[in-house]
Order: sequence, then structure tokens, then C-alpha cells
Amino acid sequence: MKFAPYHNLASLQQKLLATPLRLLLIPFSWLYAIGIWVRNRFYALGVFGIQTLPCTVISVGNIAVGGTGKTPAVIAIAGHLQGAGLRVAILLRGYKRKAREGITVVSDGEQVYASARESGDEAYMMARCLSGVPIIVGRERYLAGQIALERFNVDVLLLDDAFQHRQLGRDVDILTIPATHPFGNPARLLPAGTLREPPSALQRADIILLTHADTPEVSVCATEAVKRLAPDALVLESVHQPRHLYPLLREDSGEHQDIEVLKGKRLLAICGIGNPDAFVGTLTRCSPASVELMAFPDHHVYVETDAQRIDAAFQAAAADLVVTTQKDAQKLRSVMEYQELPIAVLVVALVVAGRDEEFTEVLLASVGKS
Repeated sequence: MKFAPYHNLASLQQKLLATPLRLLLIPFSWLYAIGIWVRNRFYALGVFGIQTLPCTVISVGNIAVGGTGKTPAVIAIAGHLQGAGLRVAILLRGYKRKAREGITVVSDGEQVYASARESGDEAYMMARCLSGVPIIVGRERYLAGQIALERFNVDVLLLDDAFQHRQLGRDVDILTIPATHPFGNPARLLPAGTLREPPSALQRADIILLTHADTPEVSVCATEAVKRLAPDALVLESVHQPRHLYPLLREDSGEHQDIEVLKGKRLLAICGIGNPDAFVGTLTRCSPASVELMAFPDHHVYVETDAQRIDAAFQAAAADLVVTTQKDAQKLRSVMEYQELPIAVLVVALVVAGRDEEFTEVLLASVGKS
């Protein structure tokens, strides 16, 4: 079930693209396609130079905007590498961050130095989730990488959202592709669709992680489609597995709840992410009595009026619990602290289905270990 007015707000771009108005955008998509082809061709010919760093560089990206499960993938990969005894740092662009300086050390792996506003949603979330992994944001990934090497002496740099950022050389290119709509929704290049690059760009990938691969029939179709385009890539299926919950307003208490508490409950799901339906799907696997979705645009900054709307939606749905994502938690906390609502944050982990060891081996091979 969905709270339609708010879900429509989050899906405004998709709804506009589903109307005849999208036809007006198609010529601009053609121009965009030409620009992408020229840019990639120049990199292939060496016209555009590529900078390298003296360590292993792994890029994690996508070919479509929003909702591909990239952030949980980066967190999972960092955990795999850490578990093998490697020192890892994550470099991000810091999408929509407000910090003035060019490069910001969000976390040194022990302490978080920047807020979500200063660092960006994904960077702050990673800083809160990962221990022992420095997080650095900046548009100049090469300079950010140099800082990571000088200050933290890392073995591996993980580049978040860097498939199109080809200025910095990488040893492994990983793509996150949602099994439900692997080639965008709709499957057209920007601005008429959601694709950053045409599907043929999958040929550059070394590993393709099919995310949200919960339905066998859907996963098989997606795997076959991806392998036709990238026959040399390692294609793995993954799911977003619920781990536990924690109270939004008592995050630092260390209090955790088992996901069993969701069983049989009426839930109001609140999120401002690229794929809100995937969040509902994850909650549904926890066997609640019902799930109402109140979705906001991706990277939404919550304000006081949102808190009032959430309270009204909670009452209208006769819900037992409000559940939100880790990405939304910090921004939502600032406006919900005076609301007397039970609000929990769902912690999820990306898990490679059945081939976890193979995935780890491929990652370690990139740094000369197996």
C-alpha cells in the first residue's frame, strides 16, 4: 500500500517522463548521447589523460541515476576488504553538500568531523556505519586520493559513484544494476530517461552487481540481459538484507531491536531515496501487517511541515511504527525530535547471493591477494 500524494511527489520526474511531454526531451537525449560518445572515445584514444595513484583503486558506480543500491554496495565492499586486513578509504563527490572547502575529511575512521549537510547524505551515512574507514569528499578525486594516502596510508581506495568519473584510473570497475529495471526507468538517456550512459557501457565493467535480486524470475531475466551486453564481466546477484532497527531519536544509545518486532505491525515507511519501492519491498519481507509509503524526492531536506505531514499520515494509517532509512535518519531526526511518534531506522546490508566467497576473491585479486 502507498500514500499516493507523497509517493507521487517523489516520483514526479518519472511521471513527467511517462507523459507525451517526454517526446520534447528526446532531441536533447540525442545531443547528450553524442557528448557521451565523444567523451568516451577521447578517453579510449588517450586524448583525455588519466591520472593514477600508487595503490589499488576500485570504482563503484551505475549507469542510471538514483536507486541502484550503490551505497550499501560500497559499505559491503569496504567490509570485505577490511576483513582481509586491508586499510581502506572511501572517496565521494559529496552530492548536494554545503561545505565550502574543496575537500573535506568527513571521518578518519574513528571520529566523524562533518555533518550530513557538510558532507552529503551518503558520505555521512558511511561515516556513521563504518569503523576504521576514512571517508573523504571532494570533486577532485585524485587530490582526495592523495590526502587519503598521505594521512591514512591506505591500501585500497573505493570510489563511490565514479563509473563516469574517468579522470582517475582504477583497477576494478563495479556496476550496481537493479534487477527490476536494469537499463533505467524509463530506459532512455538523460534528460528523456534516467540513463547516464547507454547500456553498451556495461562492457567497461569488471563486476556487475545485480541489486534487489529478490525474485528468481526477474533476476534470471536481468542476468541474461546483462550478460549479453557484458559477456566478460562477473555478474553476481545481491539482496538488501534487513539486519536490525534502532530508535531514530536515541541513535547514540546503542539500543538495537531485532527485525522480528516488525512482524504483524502496521508500518508507515518514510524515505527520500531514489527507489522508494525497494524500501517497501525490504520492509515487506519482514512480514508486517501492512506498509504505507510516504516518499519524498531523493536527497530531500526535511522541514517542520514535513514533520506535521508525517504525524498526520501516521494517524490516518493507524500505524504502529514509523520506519525510515539510514540515509534519511540524520535529516529526519532534526525535525522529528519534538514529535511523539515511535520512529525506527532500518539497517540493511547488501549480501551477495550464494557467491560471497567468489566476490571476495575477485576483490582481493585486485590488490594482489587471494
